[in-house]
Amino acid sequence: METSLRDRVFAVVCDNYYYPGLRALLPSIAAYHGLAIPVFLYHRNLSEGQLQELGRQGVELCLFGLEELPFPAPGMWEAKQQIFAHCIGRARCVYLLDADLVLVSAVDDVFELARMGRVVSSADGGGRIFGPEYAAYSPGLVGRCQPYVNSGALCLDVVRHWDLAGLWAFASKYGAYSPGAGAPLGLPGHGDQGVFNAVAGVLGKAPLFHVLSEGTWCDSTRGCILRIRRRHQDGRLTVWNWTERTRQRLVHSSGPKWWTAEGATYLRQFGDKLRCFEHFLAQFGLHAQHGVLSVRT
Repeated sequence: METSLRDRVFAVVCDNYYYPGLRALLPSIAAYHGLAIPVFLYHRNLSEGQLQELGRQGVELCLFGLEELPFPAPGMWEAKQQIFAHCIGRARCVYLLDADLVLVSAVDDVFELARMGRVVSSADGGGRIFGPEYAAYSPGLVGRCQPYVNSGALCLDVVRHWDLAGLWAFASKYGAYSPGAGAPLGLPGHGDQGVFNAVAGVLGKAPLFHVLSEGTWCDSTRGCILRIRRRHQDGRLTVWNWTERTRQRLVHSSGPKWWTAEGATYLRQFGDKLRCFEHFLAQFGLHAQHGVLSVRT
């Protein structure tokens, strides 16, 4: 195990399907944070050539194979549930990012909130009332209402919240979304996100949620119109959310993926949303001499 404890890291799970998204995400991290915050990449079936290419994109990239996780992971959702737990002893504040998004701002403020003990993410729609099926987690969860946060960009201190990290990882074996329907527990919820919100509820973590604006941080349901206001020479973008009338912080391809024909057609209806991804994809390879690649075991 790595002995040095990183204060702040990004963490991403990726396979070949999500690899095109990673080719835009890493340049966006490089644009706003450079080598200052390492990226822990948890990968499956990426080739040596792909990994070497990713390691030259202006970030410090630390590689982990999915086989290193505590439990078998049939899919990316099951793997994602285990990342916080795997980071214990390796990092402190971990910002778990989906590979289908890009940063359009620096996110130091998110890490600062996590260091203060908050569980930081955006809203994903309205709050949730846990129905009777959630008795599978705990009878006390049934009927409870709490904010419903997005796990696509989720930041917390894994040392302070080791219980949440550990139970979310353990529950990856028993999600109803998994092959075999998570028998014998069959924990309900929409993918890893639904399980996270329920586990956080069981552990009484909801009062520690710091819920960011959905439109400027996730935009899963709002359908916001984005406009690129400035393209900076160092690769950064300044993006304005015309719908919310404020600066956009990240752009998430939460529906059809931006690198597919269907996704590109879908995103074009939201102003410059697709162009944000294309901008950072065009940066891929421009930092070829400035990355750091390491393999962690």
